[in-house]
Amino acid sequence: MQTQQTQTTSTSSALFQSQNAAIFLMAAGWGWIAGNFVQPVNTPWGVIPDIIHVLPLIALLAASISFNGAAMRGIRSRGARNWITGLAFYGIVGCSVMIFLGMVNPDPNSVGVHSVEDWMPVIVLNAGTLLWLADLVFARRMRRDATKVNMLAPAASHAGPTRDSVVA
Repeated sequence: MQTQQTQTTSTSSALFQSQNAAIFLMAAGWGWIAGNFVQPVNTPWGVIPDIIHVLPLIALLAASISFNGAAMRGIRSRGARNWITGLAFYGIVGCSVMIFLGMVNPDPNSVGVHSVEDWMPVIVLNAGTLLWLADLVFARRMRRDATKVNMLAPAASHAGPTRDSVVA
């Protein structure tokens, strides 16, 4: 039978694994998008579109290093969590715009999501973003429930040994 402590530990471990899966999916999506929608350098914009597509991936990797480093030390990194959440929202908005542009202009050579090759990185990125956002909701509920349990715990446990806890 699991105690409250082991149940919380296993839930925290599952949450951490799920968050890392979300980060992995988002990194794969951003990387795939950066490679899939890369522009030739001989355009008037040069390498600027390429850099714009790669910057979210670089920011995600930097934030995930901070997030995982803090988790390994047993603390929460709110800054890294907020950066990853911001990138998740940016991914959702960016993918929505590209889907809309693909629907408005059916020309396969235009900007937007048109083919299976365009849809796959969008699906992978959005799977990661939705998993990340679901994990945030779950983590908030888990912390709220842990706070309730801690508030209901008897205060006498910190008062020192009781008659039943003293070994004869």
